[in-house]
Amino acid sequence: MTKHSIIPASILALGLGIIGHEGQAEVLFSGGEIQLHYGDGFHLGANGLDSTTRTTLTFEQYTLFDWGDLFYFVDLNKDHQGTGSKNHHYAEAWLHLSGKVMGLTFPQGAFVKDVGPDLGINHGEDFLVVAPGVRADLNVSGFSVFTAGAYVYKNVDDPFDRDLDTTYQITFVWDYPFMIGNENLSIRGFADFIGEQGDGFESQIVFSPQLRWDVGKEGGAILGLEYTYYKNKYGVNNVDDNSVSAFAALKF
Repeated sequence: MTKHSIIPASILALGLGIIGHEGQAEVLFSGGEIQLHYGDGFHLGANGLDSTTRTTLTFEQYTLFDWGDLFYFVDLNKDHQGTGSKNHHYAEAWLHLSGKVMGLTFPQGAFVKDVGPDLGINHGEDFLVVAPGVRADLNVSGFSVFTAGAYVYKNVDDPFDRDLDTTYQITFVWDYPFMIGNENLSIRGFADFIGEQGDGFESQIVFSPQLRWDVGKEGGAILGLEYTYYKNKYGVNNVDDNSVSAFAALKF
């Protein structure tokens, strides 16, 4: 294990320690997915600056506890270019503590359902960001999930060895279910707004919605499309992803 992989592992260990501590944590919901994506329009991947196609195998898990929640995912990527391909990974983990366990109360039906501290890590090839902050869970009509978070964004390791300032990140996450005829669909996704980190490091926007079709009728199978707009990718001016991927997923 490298020194930079110790931090993500430590955060996950902290969450698992809270989960299992003397049996005190009650699991209210737990579910995950395995997704297989194939798409085009990716920059600054393992193949360099040229736009590349990519195959991604994603493992994600969400668990809701009586004290908060834990979400993490791991992307295993293969970037294709010509007759060659290169592999790399990316992972995130987010540990959230509900304000209710700290004595905060929220009226039934109020716009704000919960507010509490959040801790995130982003980990990739020679890349590590730690993002402590606060997250609010909101009541928004029609949405099964709508959250807003504000974080301190700190690069611990940068793939380009730049001297980066600490900045901010604002994040929105949503899930909007709907039906067409007898078919269950949803639009799920997130948007990140990340500030500048010094000269030559531009502010970033990541907007990534998924259109999901529950072909298994809640039996576990999903088909969908994912669009990702990544402005100033990794802070590099005018390097923008406009990528579209088709994916299939199995829920567990």
